[in-house]
Amino acid sequence: MSAAAAVSEAPLHASMATMLDVLAWEIELAGARCIYLDSMIGKMMKTVPEGQQDLLVEGMHTVDLLAQHLTSLSAFARRMSALTPDDVSASVDIALSDITLGALADRMSVAFGGTERGIYDGEDAGDLDLF
Repeated sequence: MSAAAAVSEAPLHASMATMLDVLAWEIELAGARCIYLDSMIGKMMKTVPEGQQDLLVEGMHTVDLLAQHLTSLSAFARRMSALTPDDVSASVDIALSDITLGALADRMSVAFGGTERGIYDGEDAGDLDLF
């Protein structure tokens, strides 16, 4: 079954303000993960010989820049959410079916008033497997 076929019969609609707010929240979650990654790289710094720490420092700067980038995008999306009239809405089904991370698609579907869709459950879930 294709992702599009897995979408429920009744189209899921959300206001643009809600869409932007949900997007901002997901960007903030990604930013928090960057902060965690930055912390882990910092801890690894202590275990790497001094002559090889330049790569980790460069990585920390890149992760910090990414976190700042995400924070700015989230602030923009939140401001736009506040400025967008609630009566402007759109169907979100097709856009949700483009998301390849199952947990993300499910979180966003629920945030828009839908249900966990399980669109990407199973072998093609696309979610990160931690080992």
